[in-house]
Amino acid sequence: MIKDDMTTFRYVIRFRDWNVERTHYSDDRHYYEKLVARHGHLSDLRVEAVTLTTEQKQRLGAVKNEGLSGHDTSVYVRFGTTESEDTGYFDADKLLTYRKNQVEPKIKAQRKAAEARGITHNGIRYAGDQGNRQALAEALNAAADDGRTVFAAWKDSESHYRADHPVADVKAALRKVGKRRAALIGLEGQHVAQVAADEADIMALDWTTAFDE
Repeated sequence: MIKDDMTTFRYVIRFRDWNVERTHYSDDRHYYEKLVARHGHLSDLRVEAVTLTTEQKQRLGAVKNEGLSGHDTSVYVRFGTTESEDTGYFDADKLLTYRKNQVEPKIKAQRKAAEARGITHNGIRYAGDQGNRQALAEALNAAADDGRTVFAAWKDSESHYRADHPVADVKAALRKVGKRRAALIGLEGQHVAQVAADEADIMALDWTTAFDE
């Protein structure tokens, strides 16, 4: 956000790297536009002008002549602490908030991957990703509108076609998918706090819930 000369970068740039949201600050938006266009695993580019809030402007004014690095100044402007402990602007509690912010995108991506695996109901798998949740809900709405109790043809999450699939099974599965997702979101919050506090390894997080089979 802040360069070493204590001026702000022009742009905040966000994009997805596989499923992880990346955030960068830069004066060169075209570099990232070309980067995302060139690599298939990068997507959802968003470019916005950097605009400091009133509080952030006050923080920048307070430290701009203190000889801090651009990195420490950026962290202070955003979170009210420096990452370095010897600056006189260090706050351990606020640093924990900064660290949560840093680890959250990767942990969120892990949660979404765990979420996508979905659940098994009556021997049939129902994926839990956002697209499939929406598809299940739309199918149930259509069945309710038509007064149907079975789907004449149903394609499950293993790409198997099933005849006369019970609407009640789909409804129960969607409820279970939702409960599992809620449990995973709860785990995500716990994991973010634990990894930020160096109490857990980000590469060895347990995403087991009571709704797994």
